Amino acid sequence: MKLSHNNSAYTLPKTETSSKEPLDYKTILYQKETAKALENFQVTGQPCALQLMKNVAAVKIATAYGNEQTDRLPSYISHAIQEAGQYILEGHCDDQFPTDQIQGGAGTSMHMNVNEVMATYATLLLEQKTTVHPIDHVNMGQSTNDVIPTAMKITVLQLLDTLIATYTTLHTGLEQKAKEFADVIKVGRTHLQDAVPITLGQEFNAHATMAQRDLERIQSVKRHLYSVNIGGTAVGTGLTASRAYIQETLQKLRQITGYQLVSASDLVDATQYPDAFLEVSAILTVLAANQIKMMNDIRLMASGPRAGLGEITLEARQKGSSIMPGKINPVMPELVNQVCFQVVGNHQTILMAIQAGQFELNVMLPVVAKNLFESITVLNNGLHQFNTYCLHSIKANRAVCKQAFDTSYAAATALSPNIGYDKTTKLVERVVTSGDTFEHVVVEENVMTQQEYSAFITSKKLTEIR
Repeated sequence: MKLSHNNSAYTLPKTETSSKEPLDYKTILYQKETAKALENFQVTGQPCALQLMKNVAAVKIATAYGNEQTDRLPSYISHAIQEAGQYILEGHCDDQFPTDQIQGGAGTSMHMNVNEVMATYATLLLEQKTTVHPIDHVNMGQSTNDVIPTAMKITVLQLLDTLIATYTTLHTGLEQKAKEFADVIKVGRTHLQDAVPITLGQEFNAHATMAQRDLERIQSVKRHLYSVNIGGTAVGTGLTASRAYIQETLQKLRQITGYQLVSASDLVDATQYPDAFLEVSAILTVLAANQIKMMNDIRLMASGPRAGLGEITLEARQKGSSIMPGKINPVMPELVNQVCFQVVGNHQTILMAIQAGQFELNVMLPVVAKNLFESITVLNNGLHQFNTYCLHSIKANRAVCKQAFDTSYAAATALSPNIGYDKTTKLVERVVTSGDTFEHVVVEENVMTQQEYSAFITSKKLTEIR
C-alpha cells in the first residue's frame, strides 16, 4: 500500500556533522534485530507503511534533541542521530525498512528497524570514530510502547488531513451539482416506489449536506490524536524518562510535524487504551456507510440507458463488457462502494485489536496501523478518483425526469389537502388502471382546469416549504 506525504513538512537545520550530500552507502543499514524480524514475520509480503517509519524517525529526532537538552546524550551523538533521521525523512533510506506490517511484539520489530538504521547511519556520519548504539543512544529514554503509538497518531493526523482535502472537494462538487440541477423536478421515491415531487438539485444538496457533516466528524475526531504518550516509556510510568525530557521532546516534535502535540494527562491510561484509533475507524465507518448510500443512489439514477431510470448520465470511462457491445458501467461509484466495504471490514479488525489489550499494554497495534492506514488511504484515493472522473461530469437527463414525472402521480399528495385523501386516492387508482397521465385524469374529473394544473405543477409549493 502506497501512502503519500509531503516530506517538505520536515525540516531540520544542518548540524556541524552535516555532509553536503547523503552518504553513499553500499550496505544494509539495519542490524540483527531487523534480520530476526524478517525471518520471524513473513506474513503479508508487504513492509510497514513507509510514512509510519518516517514518523518513527521524526520521534527519534525529537527524543535525541530532548536527551541532549537534558544533558543525557552528548551533542555530537545527538546531532548525528538527528541528521540520520533527517535523511530518513527526505527519503534516502526508503529501502531500509523491510519488516512485515503484521508482526508480534507490539511493533518492536519496526521500532528496532528504525533504531538500527539510524544508529548505523549516525555511526557512518561520525566516520565510525564513535559507535552509535540503537538502544543506548537512539532509543534512550524510550520504549516501543510510547514511540509507536506516538508515531501512529502523527501518521493518522497526516492521512486525515489529506482525506479532509479530498472530502472538501467532494462537498464543493456536490454543492455545484445541486445548483446546476435546482430546476430539474422529478419523482421522489420511498421504498423504491413513486412518492412525491422533489428536484434533482435537492437530492444532490442532501448529499452535500451529508458530506459537510462528515467533514465535521473528521475534524472532530482529530482532537484525541494530538495527545501522545511519548515519555511514558514501557507502561506509562515514565521509567528512564524525565519531565524535562518530555517537555523538550514534545517541543521539538511540534516543530518537526507542525502539529500541536501535547503530553497525555494520564500516560498509564494512554499506554493501555489506544482507543483514539478505534474512534477514527468508527468515524470512517460512518463515512463509508454514507458514501455507500450516495453511490447506490447515483448508480440507480444512472441505470439504463433504455430499461432503467436514466435520470442522470455518467461519463463513459471504459468499455463495460467483454461480451456485450456498447455496454457502459458506472465504474466510479462501483469503485467507491468497494472501497467503503473494505473500510467497514477493516473496522471490525481494528475493533477486535483494540479490545484485545491486557493489563498495561495493547500489543496489537501493528494490525491496527495496517488497517487504519489502509482505510484512510483507500477512502481518500477512491473519492479522489470519483471527484476527478465522475462527479464533475454528471449530467441531468431533463427530458427523462420530466417524462417520468408527468406520467406519474407524484403530485397527488399535494392535492390531498384540497380535495381530501379519499378522492385523491380514487384519482391515483384511475391513473394506475387506465394508464392515463395524472394531468389528464385531474382535468377530466374537473378537479382543475388545464391552466390551473400547469400552474400547480410548476409551483415551488410542490418541493419547498412555504
